[in-house]
Amino acid sequence: MNLLSNPSKMPCLGFNIPAFKYCPAAQLMAKVKDKAKKFICDACYACKGFYMFANVKQSLQDKANFVTKSLHQDNGQSFVDEISKQITKKYFDKQGNKKVLKNVNTDLFRVHDSGDLFSPKYIEAWIKICENFPSIRFWFPTREWARDSQLPSLRKLASLKNVCLKPSALYVDEKAPKIDGLDAGTSVYSSKEKAEQDGHFVCPATYVKGEDGKILATCKAHNCNLCFIKGCKKGIAYLAH
Repeated sequence: MNLLSNPSKMPCLGFNIPAFKYCPAAQLMAKVKDKAKKFICDACYACKGFYMFANVKQSLQDKANFVTKSLHQDNGQSFVDEISKQITKKYFDKQGNKKVLKNVNTDLFRVHDSGDLFSPKYIEAWIKICENFPSIRFWFPTREWARDSQLPSLRKLASLKNVCLKPSALYVDEKAPKIDGLDAGTSVYSSKEKAEQDGHFVCPATYVKGEDGKILATCKAHNCNLCFIKGCKKGIAYLAH
């Protein structure tokens, strides 16, 4: 099974599982959300479009099944071993040197363009994976900070030097969360002006247009890897679309 994904907007490879079904905090907040505000997860990009193709849905579920089976049988070690093997094959040559690839930055890895860090045992598996690759910077966005039971494990993951773990906001036009032990958070805004007024850096891939009038919707188009940079003190805002 190919565990790696290739998110079209990202400069690197990644890993994903089904959205919402494996997003416990989002499920919890959906039950108690403030109806006066726009809940970001109601418009989740990973619950529409390309992600709804039958083959994509099946691939995401197959990966989730593999993970949960591994967590049950061996505390996630078989998942750790298999994804580590696949990252090594994609990112390194036989001598252990980083590959230089045309469309993949082998210094970076995106975790969960779909899905989230759904349990402490799952987070522990990712800690092992990240420890296996100290020369790769891993970016984890998460809403699991909203569940107090998850915070000790999230902080442990975030303490790794090669991990940037960003808490995601719950509502549109809400300031990016600031959580002790985690990096500066992210949010979704309805306008660039409001996001900047609230002190955010606005992701250029969500608003900058090319000569043809279309948004240049990739990190590579703007030579921007800010989401992967550990220690960033400024919240990042993505414009709603």
